[in-house]
Amino acid sequence: MFLRIFKPEMRRCAGMLICLTLLFVCWQLAFFLVHFKVTQLLDSLVSASIVLELLHSVVLIPILFFITLQLAAYVYLLMMIVWITSLASEFIKLSSRTTYWLGVLCLISAFIFLLTHNAYFYPSSFFAIVIEGYGVTSKQIAIAFFTTSFFLSAMMIMSLLQLFRRKRFSILDVMILTGMMLIIVVGIFEAILPYRINHHVASTASHKPNVILIGLDSLRPDFTGYGGNVQAKTPHIDDFLKQGFTYTQAYTPLARTFPAWVSILTSKHPKHSLARNNLVDSQRILTHDTMARYFQRLGYETIYATDEKRFSNITREYGFDHVLGPEMGVNDFLLGGFGDFPMVNFLLHSPFGRFLLPYHYGNRAAHVTYQPNDFLQQVRVGLLQRKDKPLFLAIHLCLSHWPFTWARDHYHENTNIVSQYIKSVTAVDQQLGQLLTILKAQGLLDQSWVVLLSDHGTALGLPHDRLTDYATYRGDPIKLNWVPLLKLSNPPAEKKGNAYTINTSYGQGTNILSFPQNRVLLSFRHFGSDLLGQAHTQVSSLLDIWPTLIDAVHGPTVTGLEGQSLYAGFNGVSNETQARLIFLETGDSLNEIETDKIYIEKVIKREIGIYQINAENGLLTIAPEAEASIIKNKQLAILSGDWMLAHFPVRGLSHLVFTNQKSQLTLKTDIIPAYFVVANLKTKEWTIDLTSPLAHQGNAENLLKLLRDYYPGEV
Repeated sequence: MFLRIFKPEMRRCAGMLICLTLLFVCWQLAFFLVHFKVTQLLDSLVSASIVLELLHSVVLIPILFFITLQLAAYVYLLMMIVWITSLASEFIKLSSRTTYWLGVLCLISAFIFLLTHNAYFYPSSFFAIVIEGYGVTSKQIAIAFFTTSFFLSAMMIMSLLQLFRRKRFSILDVMILTGMMLIIVVGIFEAILPYRINHHVASTASHKPNVILIGLDSLRPDFTGYGGNVQAKTPHIDDFLKQGFTYTQAYTPLARTFPAWVSILTSKHPKHSLARNNLVDSQRILTHDTMARYFQRLGYETIYATDEKRFSNITREYGFDHVLGPEMGVNDFLLGGFGDFPMVNFLLHSPFGRFLLPYHYGNRAAHVTYQPNDFLQQVRVGLLQRKDKPLFLAIHLCLSHWPFTWARDHYHENTNIVSQYIKSVTAVDQQLGQLLTILKAQGLLDQSWVVLLSDHGTALGLPHDRLTDYATYRGDPIKLNWVPLLKLSNPPAEKKGNAYTINTSYGQGTNILSFPQNRVLLSFRHFGSDLLGQAHTQVSSLLDIWPTLIDAVHGPTVTGLEGQSLYAGFNGVSNETQARLIFLETGDSLNEIETDKIYIEKVIKREIGIYQINAENGLLTIAPEAEASIIKNKQLAILSGDWMLAHFPVRGLSHLVFTNQKSQLTLKTDIIPAYFVVANLKTKEWTIDLTSPLAHQGNAENLLKLLRDYYPGEV
């Protein structure tokens, strides 16, 4: 039936092209199944009993659309190849046999074009790595890409010339030309859209200042030029921090994105907001008021935008009129994570990308195809559609989050994690600069309050990424065995054979004694005012943002907020009369994420069973029983001045030992009891003994009481 749309003399050629296309698709599927260990992942799904939840229409329909889209794209490709082969052969008057082989050549060229396009624009893509595995260099890829592009373009030009020479159109001609016209129209629209948006200036009718929160994911303050790092090139971040009211002793209560942003939006500690891990059910959190709802009541239009929603379900229910960025939900994992195919990536790079692939376009989680400008384009479009109201915008850029790579940075898996992180910090700084340019061009920075923050930092396996050190330990040496050892990511030459230490860590929210995880950027800037920025050493928290902005915009007070307003400090008045108590806690922790080489397949296999799917909206949430287990195993801490008291729960330590016959190894698990760490943050001295002189000096008994009062039943 399908072959009837072709001329009789082209049907034999079309049949061969269909067979070749099926082989090409099957080759891709075979490599996909092996590389992503699909059978193992399916086994994990089945054993987790989550597979039945995938059959809900809200999950299944986008998957079916994604599959249908690829099939339709290959059908259109086949039709296009047969069409240009037929017309080009008429144009240069080829025999039927030569026309047959010309069609085969055109199709093979199209396949090479797809593969080399994928490798050229997305060098970290799985199929790009497959090509490189055959010894093909990046130069050869570029040559093949441009050669096939030129050949297919020449064939297209000959086809169009022949079509308009004969002045009659078949059904196939109409279908192909309609598709081409649609591509051209959408392409023009997408090309002129940034120009239109950049000249859509905000109304100044309202006297209320715009309020803009800009989050930079996982950004460590000590990896900026402002923080003294000479390797990271961060001119836009540095300029903001120099001109803003910058707090150099700012903390996040929990070093994970979702709990941190909930803390910002509610001004409540995770213990009280109940956002104590990623993907907690929002219905429990939304019993509290939010900053976005507050500004809605003041007449603001509220927008939330982020390029990574995989572990952070912040929806319109939090008080946002619009949520920008990739689609969120389980298909963010399934399609965004495993949709890395040449045809998909070609469509993503086309003018239709943001319409056809909502789980891929501008999605930082799909890092191999993530283009920073794609997400900024979504922000431009969203701001174009805003109303004539003052704006409350919360935007979160995740380019500096693990895996610290994106489409065109030519990442290699053997790259040192610190070097890769520095590249991502430099890239997110450039993205911040472009974002500020967009906001300025639309008049959104005039007399606006802008907050630059990081939701948390990150530990990179560097020395002193964890507070503990052998040299500063004061206590029973035997108890040092309770502290887990981690391998340095880039040990010095003299330690290559013994790179495990107690003074390093990895990730975010994994270790309470890792200050690079819990320290954050926090800076307030009033654009267009005469206020001169300055650095503050006052201890502060992400919880302080909402109370500070209430005073900054002279809005009505809100009761029940746990943060403190920092606004008085903008005028040189400090409200810090005594040592402030800061409570910290960790999220869940896995061996699979506490390393410099994280394999996402292993992480998914370990964690897939702790989630459940909301049948109404397709969002993933953590199962209540899994959440209870995570809370039970949290590390908790209190900071007061120069002192810290941290609580570590009971845990099992597994290691290999020989049996009595010493002929074979067996796995043994030792139970490490719950213990406390007391540390002086100024001298770095620490102890595990609460009865030691150091503990008495730090008033550990009082800190323990405060910690138990704050976390009843958990300490």
